[in-house]
Amino acid sequence: MANSKLPTRNMVVILLLGGGVLLFILLSIFPNYLAYSNINHEINTLQNQIEEQKLLSPIFSDLTKKTKFKDPQNLPFPQKAQLSKNDTGNIAAIIQKIIQQKNFNLVSIQTDVGGLLEDSGTLKVSIEMIGDFLNLRDMILQLGALPYLEHIEFVRIDSHSESQQFQLKIWIAQEQ
Repeated sequence: MANSKLPTRNMVVILLLGGGVLLFILLSIFPNYLAYSNINHEINTLQNQIEEQKLLSPIFSDLTKKTKFKDPQNLPFPQKAQLSKNDTGNIAAIIQKIIQQKNFNLVSIQTDVGGLLEDSGTLKVSIEMIGDFLNLRDMILQLGALPYLEHIEFVRIDSHSESQQFQLKIWIAQEQ
């Protein structure tokens, strides 16, 4: 009887030790291996991006040199001024007049109330209009002729059948 229990006991011990080793591998080594392979994949992706940037860098440098130009003589560059507090209420009418002159249909003009209340020195104006894309350049040039236009933050164009919807966000310099 003693001989028959010994191999069984050895087998149980071997199975327990083997199960412990397998459990150790599954709980500690395998997750680390997965993390290592993910990091390795990210490293390869970044190296590919770096190589791509190295290839595109001369093209980018060439294009930036070509885009640097002097101010054209025929574009309006008025002396910068600030919109007085009294004229702040008229800014919507001024913008509306420019938009209508360039054959756009005004959807909305929204001025940032916070800019009116704070003495930040700038006023954000959001404009939404519908019209022809070909008239957009002239309208932006006319807006650029305003002496108190600080900058145009963005222009968004949504195409709908024959006409497009335009959204502009501009910043107006105002007295503090």
